[in-house]
Amino acid sequence: MKYIDVKEASAKWGISDRRIRLLCTQGRIDGAIKLGWSWTIPADTPKPRDGRVLRRYRTVDIRPGNVDVEAIDNLKLSHPVDSSLYDSAAFRNIIRESVETLLSYDEAFIDDRDVRAILAGRVVPSVPLELHLAILNFRSVLFSQVRNKERWCEKDLRDMRVRLMQGIDDENAAEYRKGYAVYPPRDGENPAVPDQMETVLMQYENSWRNMHPVISAVLLYAAMLRVVPYEDYKSMFSYLVLSGELLRNGILPPLFSKGDAEEAKAAFLLAAKRGNYEDFTHFIERKIHDSYKALENV
Repeated sequence: MKYIDVKEASAKWGISDRRIRLLCTQGRIDGAIKLGWSWTIPADTPKPRDGRVLRRYRTVDIRPGNVDVEAIDNLKLSHPVDSSLYDSAAFRNIIRESVETLLSYDEAFIDDRDVRAILAGRVVPSVPLELHLAILNFRSVLFSQVRNKERWCEKDLRDMRVRLMQGIDDENAAEYRKGYAVYPPRDGENPAVPDQMETVLMQYENSWRNMHPVISAVLLYAAMLRVVPYEDYKSMFSYLVLSGELLRNGILPPLFSKGDAEEAKAAFLLAAKRGNYEDFTHFIERKIHDSYKALENV
């Protein structure tokens, strides 16, 4: 395969060197590889989409809801997000109960006792190896988010997906599914999944940037559930996007329980179909509070 450098790509596409480097860093140029301080790009890689074109796909008229900022700040002070979480039995229980719930959302039929055994390091012969890997990979990714303070970009989301699918699908894990959003944008247009993902990240970097972290996390989470960029383990992937945004801002991820399924679905559908995120935001906020209560009850 032939490669070109940033300067050659700039001349080919009519984009500045600086912009191309930024797009490479964000994972928006397919196949770009960093060698030392320089980027090399496959010569046949298509020109990245123009953000001005993608703007027309943005979700309009969103009512994001609100959060009790003072209460969240007090929770952050009571239980800082730091390395102590690695040894916290309560934090591990939050992960365990949430993964049990997310697997049920993804229709992976596995007994909760088997999930606990797998997380304890035991092999359960009746459970497929793929589920063992998904559960352990999920926990590994979530633990790594405790120390990460970087904002999401498309490359990092793809890398996280690869880690979630390690040993399950090592060839196509980062490939978006073909097709369109499961819940189309309310303006009537429904561009392909790659365009929608690029639009979501563009919103995240711009109009959502100065929102409260819980709000931006909820909007990202809802976007992943609405678009469904990947077919397999979509609930687990979406939760990891949510938890990553919260943890980097010093906030624990929500404690999901199976009894929440109907409420969560109703609140999400209201957000996806009508642009009213108030119930969904309040639901996630309450489940964040449940995580802190779980730590306090140890």
